[in-house]
Amino acid sequence: MDKLLYQAASQGHHIITVNDRLARHLSRQYDLIQQSAGREAWLRPKIMSLTSWLNRSSRDLPYAAEILNQSQCLRLWETIVAEDSERCGNLLLQAPQTARRALQAHRLLLRHGVDFRPSECAEDHRAFLRWRSSWQQTAAANKWRDGAEATWLLAEALAAGQTLPPAQMVFAGFDEFPPDLTQLMTVLRGRGTVIEEWQTQPFSNNTCQRVAGLDPAEEVRNCARWIRRILSGRPEARIGVVAPQLEVYQKLIENIFFEELDPGGLLDGVETPRTFNMSLGHSLGSEGIIAVALELLRSGARMDFASLSRFLLTPYLGKAAEEGAGRALLECELRQTGQPEWSLLRLPRSLEGLMKRIGHPLPDFLHRIQVLQSDQAQRKRRLPGDWAEHFARLLHRLGWPGDRGLSSREHQAVQQFRELLGEMASLDRVSKPLQRETSLSQLQRLVSNQEFQPEGVDSPVQVLGVLEASGLSFEHLWVLGLHDTALPRPAAPNPFIPLPVQRRERMQRADAEREQQFASQIADRLFRAAPEVVLSWPLQDDSGRLRPSSLITGFAISQPEFADSQAPVQLIHAAMPQLEEQQDCLAPPLCSRKPFSGGTGILKDQALCPFRAFAHYRLRCEGLETPEAGIDNMSRGSLAHTVLEIFWKETGSQASLLQLDDLTLEARLDAAAVKAIERHEKSKRSDLMPRQRAIEQRRLVALVRQWLSFEKKRSPFKVVDTEAYHQLALGNLQIRTRVDRIDELADGRQAIIDYKTGRADPLQWLEERITDPQLPAYSLGFSGDKLGAVMFAVVRGKEQESGFRGVARDGGYWPKEALPKNLAALCETKGWHSFDDILTHWQEALPALGDAFVAGEAAVDPIDRELACTYCDLKPLCRIDEQEQHSLDTEARDD
Repeated sequence: MDKLLYQAASQGHHIITVNDRLARHLSRQYDLIQQSAGREAWLRPKIMSLTSWLNRSSRDLPYAAEILNQSQCLRLWETIVAEDSERCGNLLLQAPQTARRALQAHRLLLRHGVDFRPSECAEDHRAFLRWRSSWQQTAAANKWRDGAEATWLLAEALAAGQTLPPAQMVFAGFDEFPPDLTQLMTVLRGRGTVIEEWQTQPFSNNTCQRVAGLDPAEEVRNCARWIRRILSGRPEARIGVVAPQLEVYQKLIENIFFEELDPGGLLDGVETPRTFNMSLGHSLGSEGIIAVALELLRSGARMDFASLSRFLLTPYLGKAAEEGAGRALLECELRQTGQPEWSLLRLPRSLEGLMKRIGHPLPDFLHRIQVLQSDQAQRKRRLPGDWAEHFARLLHRLGWPGDRGLSSREHQAVQQFRELLGEMASLDRVSKPLQRETSLSQLQRLVSNQEFQPEGVDSPVQVLGVLEASGLSFEHLWVLGLHDTALPRPAAPNPFIPLPVQRRERMQRADAEREQQFASQIADRLFRAAPEVVLSWPLQDDSGRLRPSSLITGFAISQPEFADSQAPVQLIHAAMPQLEEQQDCLAPPLCSRKPFSGGTGILKDQALCPFRAFAHYRLRCEGLETPEAGIDNMSRGSLAHTVLEIFWKETGSQASLLQLDDLTLEARLDAAAVKAIERHEKSKRSDLMPRQRAIEQRRLVALVRQWLSFEKKRSPFKVVDTEAYHQLALGNLQIRTRVDRIDELADGRQAIIDYKTGRADPLQWLEERITDPQLPAYSLGFSGDKLGAVMFAVVRGKEQESGFRGVARDGGYWPKEALPKNLAALCETKGWHSFDDILTHWQEALPALGDAFVAGEAAVDPIDRELACTYCDLKPLCRIDEQEQHSLDTEARDD
């Protein structure tokens, strides 16, 4: 600790620091000196940040009760801006964000002790002056003062003799003194206070080198490896990492520093003391435990699937551990319903039905949902403090933050959240009674604006911004991101103060000249804050190429010494021995001769990829479904199938269809659509919204009416069966199938028809591995002479995309476009000359697929990556992407 500071602290004088971090650092140094001297007790030194000293000094002054805190001031400004926008008809203005920037402008003017006139400003500035005038009138009427006035008010009180000045003060770590603080220091000197300024002593003979990184990621990794090299020799070394744009580098630093400095902790996945400490925190709302609390409070009359899923799976709800397995099963069951949202009023009854279905009663979770349901009645306007108390009680009734023990990080986040509820209560002083939604929005803004940085043990590596590093010195220092747009920073004047005023008063970020001057002052201090300093910049980032800052071009380029990378992925690959490879693509064969569940889907998956069939039908693995708004495509296809099934069961033949007049046909289709939707709702155990049901009913009627125009143009036929179940033997595989429809043609033969609402390709039936085997499989149950055609009925919204597609013994019974144009040519290349030859191909290919499934063939062998893998839900299980990457790596090594 510097001699000047130690003497001031030991004599009981005030040491006022530029920030809290420097105050903690100096206090810790003072304590260590006392301990090393053998003392067991000593007076706490008067070391505090400027903000803490102003707050403490103002408590006993007459105006102390008049000062509003940050949240109270912001709430007043939000109200003023919203009311003014409503009067002016400016409904697009976002009041919270605008009020925050306007409050910043107001405090800049207070700090500099200036104003500006309407004659020297534009429309936005005049709007700000209106808001500021409203603020001043409101504050005067209620005897309120902004906390930003504390410096001026303390100076007035000292000048008037209302408070006694300290005998001596040391201002530590200040790069510059704003006008209000300059005035306060002048008054203090006038009252006899001895004021000294202190800044850490620079290292005059230090080594300072610069190094470039290919991009920010490489730059940060080089820094981490440099730190690891130092710590491996001196674990107690004091190392600083400073970044002018720390908010840009924050995520990179956290991820890469964990990999390089604490790879074991990264792999363990548990909360351990960090090797590094970062001054910049995250928004409190980004903490999982707080995000759940806010989502619980936001629950309205309707709850979407995403929210309900999080409530079921979160550990932060009451009895989560006790009911965890059942809640996970219920979440899977909810996915199966396909419903994207629920009415909170009807949700408990729906959940009860699903709980019976999965065989897991979840009384506690059901109780929590009923608590949310009963809370919907709380709609009366209340003061923010009443709402804060209500929110706290509601979260307690919901069992938040859970029954399990909280980690240190979670505990600190909960404590900060509860403090914010208390801060919300302070808004009663400046607010009228609010609706629930408005009050909840206020709480959400408080949470999102609250920076959360969990406390921890002292770390040897300190990661700081340039202002947080003020007054600190290190044994080793690396300054990151020193490109020409980071230091000096680009000008960013406040939009609500005229630019000439900001330039005249030398306000922060006013213009490039001021930023250049301030950056030079920062660089002069920072680049001499350690015996060894490394200055780095990235050669490029996502925006393009970058140049080094003009402030570092005078330093020599060199390469620091780095330790070997400790990134777990690289270490694992480097240490990986030569593995013995064994291809195990055979599962135990099936022994049962009973029909295997899965139908022709087994053959389709076996043709697309044998592993897919094995995983889907023997392991019963499948990806979790995601409910969509409205009805998904698969359900729409099923509804169209059902309407056609109901219609043809009643109508029976083309002749009956042709006899129907338009009104009768419309009524029959309408009735069929209603029955189809009722079946769908029953199978999903959830009802469609009335408007959605009406829209879907109209869509189905229009779709089927259009399709029947194709049926009318066919040769005469009878529908002899619909949705009929059959049992088939495909080699050694027994399956049950259901045929959409079987028609009897004019020549007495039968046609197998399968409805398709997607696209259909009958030419695929001619391939060796038949990836759409449903209709060919059905055909195996018929004797060759009785089968006249195998057809897709493509039922789509666009008429030009609809029609019959397939193969037939006699094309004369079908529209010309039903048979593919190049069918004959393809058959000729394979040596097939008749419909029976195609049937023979199916009789050979399909049993081979069945035998392969029964034998346990389960190789990851997609017939085509795009066809088999694009929409496959098993890629995380089969890891085909990793397999291909391994093959590429092997080829590269061989080359």
